[in-house]
Amino acid sequence: MWLYLAGLSLGLLRVLHLIVNIVAVRILSFDLVQLGILNAAWTIAVIPSLRHANALSNAGLTRRPVILGLTSLTVFIVLFYDTVVARNITLVYPAYMLHAVAYSYIKTGCQTAVLESYQSSSWSYYSRRLSQFAVLSQGLGLLAVSRVWSGLFHAWNYLALSLVILLVNASLIKMIPQPSLRFERILTRIEQYLRKGLTRIHGYLTVSSLDYADGEKLNMIVDRFLGEGVSIPLLALALASFRVGNEYLFTPLPYVFIYYMGLRTPDVIALYGLGMILGFVIMLFMPSNVVSKGALFLSVLAKIAGVVSIVVWRPALMASSSLLALIYVSNIVIDTTLYTIYIQVTSGSNVGLYSMVAEASSLFGTLTSGLVMVALGLNTTLLVLVALNLIPLLLVGENW
Repeated sequence: MWLYLAGLSLGLLRVLHLIVNIVAVRILSFDLVQLGILNAAWTIAVIPSLRHANALSNAGLTRRPVILGLTSLTVFIVLFYDTVVARNITLVYPAYMLHAVAYSYIKTGCQTAVLESYQSSSWSYYSRRLSQFAVLSQGLGLLAVSRVWSGLFHAWNYLALSLVILLVNASLIKMIPQPSLRFERILTRIEQYLRKGLTRIHGYLTVSSLDYADGEKLNMIVDRFLGEGVSIPLLALALASFRVGNEYLFTPLPYVFIYYMGLRTPDVIALYGLGMILGFVIMLFMPSNVVSKGALFLSVLAKIAGVVSIVVWRPALMASSSLLALIYVSNIVIDTTLYTIYIQVTSGSNVGLYSMVAEASSLFGTLTSGLVMVALGLNTTLLVLVALNLIPLLLVGENW
């Protein structure tokens, strides 16, 4: 039950994420560069929050991050309302940064609960389920917002939305599992080391029997035995390319829909919502194991096809939603694959480190996304997007 509630919480937080961007473009009249700076501010707030959330995660704490997230979320809700009512451009930055803090803590708490509550063989399955519930919740939430957009910031409507979001997260605090003993990740780490060590035990004994008085040489050889698979630096580079490419697409996308394609604000929000729901439906028919080279290859190609079609074709609402769904599903498969490889390599430790690398990459992407599009134009930026999305496939697919 708590997993559904966690997905609902993350989905509603993502609804707020898009609403802030829509408000910035439509109500506060942000241009592409300003929109990039606003999203960079969000990322700047995420990085130190994730650093602290990661420390809590390594201590096996799940409830405390959600409590801290709920506190930040409450202040954000008040500040964001003041931003819209007063049309205060300055106030939107601290408000959005508080949203980032809330999202960082709550997401890390949910991810930690998955790692602490389920066997390591099920981590990929439940992480994917959490993503699916979040996508569905976000889609339904956006469709609901699109129907009431014109009156959303009337006091009573905004208060009702705020109470729903706060009650969901308060319930999550009560229901999220908080293990008293951290067995699963510790046992997984021991198992990983034993598996790597025992498969090379003959080689290790052979090395030990030789006259290697130099301990540094021996350590170097043992580290080589234990370091098989995708290296963390290579994985970080693939993740950085993936996230920068995402920012070059998703940061300016609301602006593209509103000003390049001329869509009304409720239609843009509905487009995102339909895309999420269609993405959820697609995921229901996907095989249980999406973490494979074949799935990674197909997802990268599908994402590139979806991006090119939206930018070049600029289709109608339903077709755009379908393409957006294709991009969302592809993103989930790629992100789940990279994350699963990471927790296998690290044996489930330093969960927040993955998010910190991702958000640091997003910071670069958000800061430069508007500048790149203004300087290069939409079509050249599209070529950059294609290249950035191919890099994870070339790096991880080749060395996995």
